[in-house]
Amino acid sequence: LAKQEKEMLAAARTLSDARKAAAKALEERILRELRELDMNKVRFSIDFTEHEPDAMGIDTVRFLMSANAGEDLKPIHKIASGGELARIMLALKNVLTAGEDVGMLIFDEIDTGVSGHAAQQIGRKLSAIARKKQTLCVTHLPQIAAMGDHHLRISKSVRDGRSFTDVSPMDRAQRIDEIARLLSGEEISDAARKNAEDLLDAAGQGA
Repeated sequence: LAKQEKEMLAAARTLSDARKAAAKALEERILRELRELDMNKVRFSIDFTEHEPDAMGIDTVRFLMSANAGEDLKPIHKIASGGELARIMLALKNVLTAGEDVGMLIFDEIDTGVSGHAAQQIGRKLSAIARKKQTLCVTHLPQIAAMGDHHLRISKSVRDGRSFTDVSPMDRAQRIDEIARLLSGEEISDAARKNAEDLLDAAGQGA
């Protein structure tokens, strides 16, 4: 039993050392991603504490961050806002799937809690990811929707007492109308339609 315990602890230490080495590289890559997502003041750290050995080793691993200058590093789940969590998740997904054989990435409302310039940065990041992997994004932000290569309109209806979800591809005119609806609501103004067209053209999705 003592021999087995010694071997187990040695294996756990080897695993812990490998995790800590990988964590340093992971920190740098995630920080780079977050700064590209309009989080220039962010600090990110992977923290290790030791626990009694179990099937996962001896490490308790926490992701810590500080979003603002002068603030201490704290667990992400305790201090991150909705917008910060969305961008952290996008950064993690991009980094952790980069070298894996993942055929498709799906982001459901990754834009929660963001707007303006941050939304544009998220849209650009999603567009960059989509050049490497098939990417499906559910969004309500026009800045992000305009970055898509293709648009699918998702709508719900009730038929014969049952709810159905319909998904239909959109041509350019429909894309303009749908982005304009995100901008102005149900009543689409000419200004909103022109703004939507400008967003598509600026994103290089004029077709």
